Amino acid sequence: MSHNQKVVFWSIFIMFCVGATANIYSQGAFDNITLGGSIIMVIFYLIVAIFIRKFVESNPKDIDKWFKK
Repeated sequence: MSHNQKVVFWSIFIMFCVGATANIYSQGAFDNITLGGSIIMVIFYLIVAIFIRKFVESNPKDIDKWFKK
């Protein structure tokens, strides 16, 4: 991946993680979370990361357009 693709990947992934975590936190999901629940959540986040990476790698021209001045 190019530098621009890495920047886009990490930006999208971090925004997703923060948004998803804030959303489920506001619903009280962390009140009684167990180790199993934590592992399931991490696996879900990693699956989303795989899809984001595939999207970023399949659209290099679009991503380069975002970084043009």
